[in-house]
Amino acid sequence: MKKVIILTRNIIIEQEFQNELQRLDYEVFVLKEFFDVDKPNYFEDILSLFDIVIFSETLTNQEFNEILPIVIEKDMHYLRRTDEPVPNIDENHCLSIDCTLTELREFLLLSDKREGQKESISKGLVRQSEMKKQDLVLFYSSLNNIEKKIIGALAEGSGKIISRDELCNKVWNNEVSKSRLVQMSTAVGNIRKKIAHAHIDNVRIITYWGNGYRLHDVPNGLMNEHIKEYSM
Repeated sequence: MKKVIILTRNIIIEQEFQNELQRLDYEVFVLKEFFDVDKPNYFEDILSLFDIVIFSETLTNQEFNEILPIVIEKDMHYLRRTDEPVPNIDENHCLSIDCTLTELREFLLLSDKREGQKESISKGLVRQSEMKKQDLVLFYSSLNNIEKKIIGALAEGSGKIISRDELCNKVWNNEVSKSRLVQMSTAVGNIRKKIAHAHIDNVRIITYWGNGYRLHDVPNGLMNEHIKEYSM
């Protein structure tokens, strides 16, 4: 039985949705006190106990964006209940508040399949990474100094989202300006092109609009280990 946690601002209105999930044989827990002074210091430990995190439609986009990096860092499956498209997350993570029980069942079933596919892909990429060290060498050697600093700073983040200002600080030694941010965006685009040109399938730079960038590499830490090895 999969475990689901619903993050909400109003426990009472979640009762019907909770009942529907329980009818589909999910174990459901509803949590309200997780922000500001009410946020328990064991909040992240609580999340780790569950398979799926569902963000209620009662949460603002700001609240959703504050918690999402924690969920992503833990590589957890998440869904956002909403009555309209949510900027910057794909439809696989958007769950309509108007869906029927049948639609909910099928949506969660597809989500389970996607997670299984991701796990299989990740295992395959771990094996593949051992065969592609030469590609990493060629890729890294193709970067200019600014691009190397950017990929290095993202790699040091160990999969965490790094804000544009923070990344700019790391690359240009605390010098943040509009021109520097534009230069950084251009450099990130060039890095992506070089990743594609080198046929490195297990490394990606993901943009979270309004939040920053995250380096996704399989296995986690692959790029950071390579940079240290290459720099020796």
